[in-house]
Amino acid sequence: MKKRAFTLIELLVVISIIALLIGILLPALGAARRTARQMQNSTQVRGIHSALVLFSQGNNTYYPGINTIGSLSGTTTVQYRFRELLDDNYFTGEYVISPSETKTALTQTGVTPTTGNYSYALLEIDNGGGNRTNEWRDTSNSEAVVLSDRAKKNTTTANVKSVHTNPSAGTNEWRGSMGFNDNHVTFEATHDQVDTQYGDDSNTDDNLFAHGNAKSNALMIYKDSGTDVAANVIVD
Repeated sequence: MKKRAFTLIELLVVISIIALLIGILLPALGAARRTARQMQNSTQVRGIHSALVLFSQGNNTYYPGINTIGSLSGTTTVQYRFRELLDDNYFTGEYVISPSETKTALTQTGVTPTTGNYSYALLEIDNGGGNRTNEWRDTSNSEAVVLSDRAKKNTTTANVKSVHTNPSAGTNEWRGSMGFNDNHVTFEATHDQVDTQYGDDSNTDDNLFAHGNAKSNALMIYKDSGTDVAANVIVD
C-alpha cells in the first residue's frame, strides 16, 4: 500500500495556519494575563481596606495614624501606617505588593517598610488634611478614596503612569485600582476625573495625585518626606 505524505505546499499551509493562530492567540493570552493581574490587584486593595476597618474596631473607628481621640498620632507617614498593619498581622508583606511588579516582602515585625516593600498609596492626612483627615476612619463613605495604586512620574511630574501602563515618555496614562471607604474597589482608566466627597465637601473631577485649592481634595501619597508632600506625591 502506498503511503501518502504531506506535500511541501500542504506543509507550508499547515505552518502558516499555526503561525496565524499563534499570532491571534498570543495577544489574547497577554490581555487575559493583564486582566487577571488587575483583578488580583483590586482584590488586594479591597483586602487592605478591610484590614483598615478591622484595625479601626479597636481604635475608636480611626485608621492607623490617628489615635483613639481623633488626633494625628505622629506616625502618619505611609510607611508607618503600613507598619502598624504589618506588625499586627492584618496581612502579610506580600499582600501590599502589586501583582504587576516585583518588590521585597517584609517578613519580620518591628521594621518600618520602605518603598521597596509596598506598592500602594494611602490618603494624605497630615499637612492640613482638612476634611480629608475626617475620612481616615470607618465612615462607609462610597465617594472617599482612601487607598489606590500609586502614580509614577513619567519624565515630568505633570505626566504620570502606573505599574499597569507603559506610555511613551512625557505623556499621561494612568490606570489603577481605587479603594473607597465603603470597601468597594474600582479599576479606573484615569486619575484626575474622580468624583469624591470628603466630609461635607464634594469634588467633581478630583485629581488623586495633585494638591487642589481646597484642602479636602483627594490626595494619595506613596512616599512622605516630612517637608513638601506635593513634591513627593509622584514618585517612581
